[in-house]
Amino acid sequence: MEQRPLARAWAGYQGRPFVGISLTGTARYVLYAALLVSSLMFYTWSRVDVRTRAAALESAQIQLANARIEQDRLTLEIATRRDLARVGEGAELMGLSHEIDIVEVSKQ
Repeated sequence: MEQRPLARAWAGYQGRPFVGISLTGTARYVLYAALLVSSLMFYTWSRVDVRTRAAALESAQIQLANARIEQDRLTLEIATRRDLARVGEGAELMGLSHEIDIVEVSKQ
């Protein structure tokens, strides 16, 4: 039986594992595995980033809705105060009694 020399092998000895495995073939598989692992890591990172940004966007939208509700409440309060001032001015123009004061009753 003819023995061929092991070209490009890790080890050419009988007691060693990996005898006869080509380094170029192994390097190719390692490169493919590294590309696969890096693409899976990028995919996982992008999914986590999308979820994080979606949660931040939802939080910002809730804060915006609360701010708009507060703005509407304050606008209504300003309009109410202006209306009370107009009632007082109208009473003076009509010559109504000055003895009765207009008092705002607030809820407490």
